[in-house]
Amino acid sequence: MGSEAVLSTLGPVCTSHTTYRLLNGVQVRREKFGLLFYNYRGPRLYFLPSKSLISDRFFDGKQTIGELVESIQKEHGLPRAQIRRHVAQILEMLEAKGLIHGESIC
Repeated sequence: MGSEAVLSTLGPVCTSHTTYRLLNGVQVRREKFGLLFYNYRGPRLYFLPSKSLISDRFFDGKQTIGELVESIQKEHGLPRAQIRRHVAQILEMLEAKGLIHGESIC
């Protein structure tokens, strides 16, 4: 289920408790521009120009979306609603490309 679908069906409480992991055969690496995803099943490269907003460690499934949004808000001072929308769009795109999988822990 994409992040946008999660937002519309589960509401903000459950969405903030979702974690994401890389699917088998996918690696992510931090670069100057953001993140580089490599899909061995393709093979395909995907560039995510996120700069330092999202760490490659986010995709180990230990940090929730809510924790990510809070850390971005503290570091960059952006409005939380704007961060949530942007992060949801990014995660939805990565999930649609078959690179990550979300799991709700609520």
